[in-house]
Amino acid sequence: MREIDILLFDQVNLLDVAGPAQAFNSAQNNSTPLYKTRFVTLDGKAKAACCGLKLAGDGIASDNSNARDLIIPGGIGVDALLPNTKLQSLLTSWSTNTNKRLISVCSGALLLANAGVLNERKATTHWSRSIQALQDYPNVQWQIDQLYVSDQNIHTSAGVTTGIDLSLALIQQDHDSETALAVARELVVYIQRPGGQSQFSGTIDLQLKSTDSLSGLVNAIVQHPSRNWTVESMAEFCHLTDRTLTRHFHKHLNTSPKRFVEKVRVDKACELLCAGVPLPLLLPRCGVSDYQQLQRAFKRQLGTTINQYTERFSTDI
Repeated sequence: MREIDILLFDQVNLLDVAGPAQAFNSAQNNSTPLYKTRFVTLDGKAKAACCGLKLAGDGIASDNSNARDLIIPGGIGVDALLPNTKLQSLLTSWSTNTNKRLISVCSGALLLANAGVLNERKATTHWSRSIQALQDYPNVQWQIDQLYVSDQNIHTSAGVTTGIDLSLALIQQDHDSETALAVARELVVYIQRPGGQSQFSGTIDLQLKSTDSLSGLVNAIVQHPSRNWTVESMAEFCHLTDRTLTRHFHKHLNTSPKRFVEKVRVDKACELLCAGVPLPLLLPRCGVSDYQQLQRAFKRQLGTTINQYTERFSTDI
């Protein structure tokens, strides 16, 4: 049984703690738990999550722990911990032991970066901390657009639900796909989103960037990808000329109207593939005329084929 310590601190994000904890605790082999989690603090005292819930620890964080993994969650309490020399020493010691894993969720990666353990390593953190991460820790190879990043024995995730994504990936690495799949089904989440996928689900990223002139159209396309979205119909929807619409898309979304629709349709196809929907039923729901059209879209948008995506990310394994 692999033991895992999870650090608690005041103003920690509860989901950063609970997501990985539940994922690892749900991993079993014939009803036998595969992991044992322990909650630790730096001083042995109870802590309050940012949602107000009081959290009691099981012990004090130490590099002499029997645990092989240490999870550092994020939350608004991270900033108060940055100057903590005890934590910096703990993280440095833990990272140098190649038999142990150091795992961060969300802004917890800033604590790792501050301790110097991410220098010259690839890592990610929550998108809202990107400016702080890039400015304060330039020696880290930040990959903010990714859901999670693994670099040797250090693993970082973008935050909140991506802590579950990373946990599933580690469970699969430690055991097998079937074990990870069982956990995913228990938690009602995808077996695995690609580590290189944007931490914004693709369409959400584009919606967040959209302006008032495009927001209604963006939402309509996302909700109804099967419609016949031509440049002309999209321009009419926004009461713009074709040329003005195209200019708005390039300026605010950094893509063309046609490529945006294709991205939305590919995102929808990925969602349906992961849910096990057969291709003949999937195609019309995505607004795609045939298999070859979708295949070409997958290669343009994801750099992979439908079969490769299905083999890696479908629940049908």
